[in-house]
Amino acid sequence: MSKKAFTLAAVVLGATLTMTGLANAEPHGDSTKYADFTSSFVNYNDPAALSAAENGKYIIISPQGTATTIACRGNGADVEIYDCMQEDEFGWFPLRKIDTPLGAAWSSV
Repeated sequence: MSKKAFTLAAVVLGATLTMTGLANAEPHGDSTKYADFTSSFVNYNDPAALSAAENGKYIIISPQGTATTIACRGNGADVEIYDCMQEDEFGWFPLRKIDTPLGAAWSSV
């Protein structure tokens, strides 16, 4: 009986791990779908914005700053992020990429 229980547990565990996608190697998954990149942004008025590009971060110029979710397409590694949007109390709005002397910035205005 214990061999059957062990085998059943192994099959259930294997099926569960397969369905959850734990083997996905990309940190942000499919580069054509939106993913949460909030942690990759620095608020424009944060002193860390001066070295954002050096640290692999982007600058956000938005009233919400990094307080709300910023979702982008791409994965930030082999596919640069693009088509970013930010959530606020009314829904999602598009962000526009601009080049600044400090590096790439995304703006809501």
